[in-house]
Amino acid sequence: MDVRRLFSIVGLCCCFMAAFWMVSGRFAARREARLRSGVSRNCVTMVAFGDVNLGRTVGQRILADEIDFPFQKIALDRNAVDVVFANLESQLSEQHGETQDPYHNMIFTGPPNGAKALASFGLTHVSTANNHAFDYGKEALFETVHHLDEEGIAHVGTARSAKNLYEPLEFVHNGIRFALFAVTDLMNFKNGWHDFVAVADSGELFPAIREAAQNADAVILSFHGGEEYGDGPTSRVKSFADACVRQGVKVFLGHHPHVPYGVRKEGGAYIFHSLGNFVFYQPQLFWTQVSFAAVVRFEKRDSMTTVAD
Repeated sequence: MDVRRLFSIVGLCCCFMAAFWMVSGRFAARREARLRSGVSRNCVTMVAFGDVNLGRTVGQRILADEIDFPFQKIALDRNAVDVVFANLESQLSEQHGETQDPYHNMIFTGPPNGAKALASFGLTHVSTANNHAFDYGKEALFETVHHLDEEGIAHVGTARSAKNLYEPLEFVHNGIRFALFAVTDLMNFKNGWHDFVAVADSGELFPAIREAAQNADAVILSFHGGEEYGDGPTSRVKSFADACVRQGVKVFLGHHPHVPYGVRKEGGAYIFHSLGNFVFYQPQLFWTQVSFAAVVRFEKRDSMTTVAD
């Protein structure tokens, strides 16, 4: 597992979850120094986390009014970052106290108050495109996005209509225009979900990326796919990531393997094949209990936006 490369990328910082905010303080200090020195203020710092599952036993703690339980050991310095992203790998729905199907342990949901837990921690953007997006069905998916909307958490990767699935989430921060996509390469169910969850279909996705890249300063893609617990990304996933970069993606964020992988730089783009688990109880393997956070700084000077070196 090529973890050591995570620490070799200039301008990016990836670290163990427990030690992450020791590093974030350095980013906050750098930002303050840039502001004092008069260096371009068109800078945005994004931190991206891995898989977040608020179902199962975590969901039971939230139901017991322990809203801060999932993130209680992480102190997010909100002054150090502008965009906080994660892959939300559970629905957030009212199932009358149930957070896991009694017959299938791979079907689960977080409770409605899971959205408050995410907001309390400081998440600003999430992907809802993954193989658990439809665990409790269409109505639970719609309920999930409703709870996210109530807490002001932007989401991408699912929609109420198939015609909207490949519309990016567009936002502007500090004068930098972003387009955020999210897709999944797999689903737990065979039928019923295709009109509501964005699949990693290059025929649909690539034209949307190219169009977004014409107007956005930075295109970001969250990709859910690959093999669980593998030692590294498959050749198929690497080829897909490279193709996404050619379409205009500047940051590729991978999820689903549940273990962290290394980082690749392709031209001016960065590929994180897997950020691992962030909040996801899987104690059976060492690497499923280790997560990385990617801190990415975007800088815009004149009309050029770069992932800063």
